[in-house]
Amino acid sequence: MKSNSKILLFLFCGIFIISFAGILVRLVTVNPLVTAFYRVFISSVLLAPIFIIKFRKQYFHFFDYRFILVGFFLAVHFFLWIAAFEFTSVANAVVFVAIQPVFTVLLEYFWAREDFRRAVIPGIILAVLGSLVISSGDINILFTRLWGNLLALGAAFFAALYLFSGRNLRRRIEYFPYIFIVYTYAALFLGLVVLAAGRPLGGFSGLNYFYLAALAVGPTLIGHSVVNFSLRRIPTTYVAVALLGEPILTSTMAWILLGEAVMPTTLMGGLLIILGIYQVVINRH
Repeated sequence: MKSNSKILLFLFCGIFIISFAGILVRLVTVNPLVTAFYRVFISSVLLAPIFIIKFRKQYFHFFDYRFILVGFFLAVHFFLWIAAFEFTSVANAVVFVAIQPVFTVLLEYFWAREDFRRAVIPGIILAVLGSLVISSGDINILFTRLWGNLLALGAAFFAALYLFSGRNLRRRIEYFPYIFIVYTYAALFLGLVVLAAGRPLGGFSGLNYFYLAALAVGPTLIGHSVVNFSLRRIPTTYVAVALLGEPILTSTMAWILLGEAVMPTTLMGGLLIILGIYQVVINRH
């Protein structure tokens, strides 16, 4: 019990660090595509020495097409989520992307033919209702904030695709080589798109470089590493439920640090979404 308490405390620290992702994305003034590229590129560069020293014999996984697919889904997820901040509030972006478990359950049912527990249906309904409540508050700015909400929803869907398509790989391969290969492919895809779009990869302010590095080191590497470490030692349901604290923490920090007040519709809809996701998570298996 004492060991589990320490891991839960460790997990909370990881989620707290992850919660800064939305704040850093809001602060950086670099193009979303370039921001997404640097987030995975810096992470990949920092992981490279560990891979070379400890896991270089697993280089053959680079030739597995499934890693390419997972890396592509992660690249699209990061780009859509970061792009969402251009059009919607921090609170909306983090609440909508939190719907990912709902998409994961649907993918498992339609593509993996896993049993669909009827107990998750009320959770899905609550999440959909919450989305409609939030969007109803943004109807007056249909082509701005509502578009950002849709981008965040798209990010949630691609996050589910990323997790769903990589689940068998994660069971067979150690954590570090897995994320290194996936991040490398995600950086490759985003880098090619950045070059094709003619976006500059340099010439930014020192503060922007700091935010980009912080985004890669903090939420991406440290935060997600803590979550993955916790998954190996405590039930997945505990971790999934704990992750529901991220939108609450991020929205609170955005209010305190950035002065972004949370709209009543976001508050009400966000509560419905979090309750819905909680129902889905605890009843999915």
